[in-house]
Amino acid sequence: MNPKPRIGITTLSTARDYFDRLVRNYWWAVTWAGGEPVMLTPESATLPPGQQLAALDGLLLSGGGDVHPRYYNQPIDGSDPDDIQIERDELELPLARAALAADLPILAVCRGMQVLNIAAGGSLLQHVDGHRSPRDSANYHDVDICSGTLMARVLDHAGPLATNTYHHQAVTLDALAPGFRPAGLTIDSPILVEAMESETASWALAVQWHPERFYELDPRHRRLFSQFVAAAAGGVR
Repeated sequence: MNPKPRIGITTLSTARDYFDRLVRNYWWAVTWAGGEPVMLTPESATLPPGQQLAALDGLLLSGGGDVHPRYYNQPIDGSDPDDIQIERDELELPLARAALAADLPILAVCRGMQVLNIAAGGSLLQHVDGHRSPRDSANYHDVDICSGTLMARVLDHAGPLATNTYHHQAVTLDALAPGFRPAGLTIDSPILVEAMESETASWALAVQWHPERFYELDPRHRRLFSQFVAAAAGGVR
């Protein structure tokens, strides 16, 4: 019997309170989908990115605070200085680049999508008025899932899809990284890239919403995890 695919989940800390507040949903989503979660933190990053990924079958770039805009050659102009986590930036940006280079399956969520876009050469809109949800509760809006994309096949759905949103930064069409295409767009103005996918990688998807919060969304969103783990299972070591 093949072992479970090992999915690296990036996060700031393995401390119990941090895990319970911000990591647990990702952990259980990967476990539910048949994967074996592996925590990747700044403290555990004692090996170069390629060596960290060598023992993994997939990389999940999780949600969190703002990426420092110096990584996309901008001054702070809307990013929250108190929410920037340099340790995570230094962990995740090299991991994302190494995973793309190795064609390792990638699922990126919220901050993770922004990290992936920056790692691939894109940038961000540092603040979107009215888009961030109240603390501990989601805003909901429809995302137009683009037909003919891997995202549409994974979700088994194209067209409007209700999503939960917590972010205040965004990828715009003109900030999208080379080699990536939109897989989901906001329906109302401003037009934001709410999902994106690699044009060259075997399986690299990113979403701005939070599919790991199963209890807030309909069952289609679970397919992001089941299909991600299935893709990772194709390369189980």
